[in-house]
Amino acid sequence: MTLKNTSRKIHKKAIVIDTHADTVGRILDEGVDISKRTKNGHIDIPRLKKGGIDVQFFSCWIDPKYIKTKGCIKRTLDMIDAIKNMVAKNPKHIALARSASDIIKINKQGKIAAVLCIEGGHAIEDDLAALRLFHELGVRYMTLTWMNNNNWADGSGDKPKHNGLTPFGRKVVREMNLLGMIVDISHVSEKTFWDVLKIVDKPVIASHSCCKAICNHHRNLTDKQIRAVAKNGGVVCVNFYSMFISDKFRIKENRNRPTIDDVIDHIEHLIAVGGIDNVGLGSDFDGISHLPIGLEDCTKIPSITEKLLERGYSGKDVMKVLGGNTLRVIRENC
Repeated sequence: MTLKNTSRKIHKKAIVIDTHADTVGRILDEGVDISKRTKNGHIDIPRLKKGGIDVQFFSCWIDPKYIKTKGCIKRTLDMIDAIKNMVAKNPKHIALARSASDIIKINKQGKIAAVLCIEGGHAIEDDLAALRLFHELGVRYMTLTWMNNNNWADGSGDKPKHNGLTPFGRKVVREMNLLGMIVDISHVSEKTFWDVLKIVDKPVIASHSCCKAICNHHRNLTDKQIRAVAKNGGVVCVNFYSMFISDKFRIKENRNRPTIDDVIDHIEHLIAVGGIDNVGLGSDFDGISHLPIGLEDCTKIPSITEKLLERGYSGKDVMKVLGGNTLRVIRENC
């Protein structure tokens, strides 16, 4: 059997999970119908099927501009509603999942499992009742911060304000563990990261992060952080944004985009530092502008399978990276 045929077989057998896409903004703000093949963007239902993606996390990214108007909760509800309406209009192709067992059931029906998530803890407007409401509506992870600090946690792209988590921030993390909502540490400051790891009692996720040892961006994780996530039993899901993949691209901001092989380098580094059981995929599709050559949209995901096999990884290990590890974290949390 050729490598390509082996790759196709493994990709089809795997539960392929992408833990982060910003497609909801296209649906809500641009009126895009993702049931059809769209001309723009990185994701729609036909392309998800072509790429063999079984589980897509749809991120409700809350622009910090809504903080000033106290409109974060309303914006989050509107985004959740947009995804639920999209799912309701396409029952033959996609269904909302709240647990690992839901995912398996939906995939067995030949459908894509859609999972709700929130990017930016300011979405709850400092209210645990809002957090509980979002969980009840199906949200299964929340990124504690975006680039900005909120009132209870410092973000990686802002000047430190709280020295990590505040006492209320610790309450948020504990409540998420209690509810069964995965704690996402992508975007948080290093001090927030370490505060989280001290108090969580379930595996965390870095839903869309890369390796600082390869690309020295503040959004990426140090080797020490990667080892800590692995020790926690969590998973780091590789982001496809060229700015987080390549220092050459980040510093020069030229058109010499990185390639899929550079993304595989990040995956290999995560495996070398944290182990094969703690790596996943978090594309950031529809939320980024510059994608690596060979990963232009979700139809290219099978190329990751082929590249990992080329580099000598077993089919079993490749399936862990594609989604097996992430499914375990979902199961242990939700």
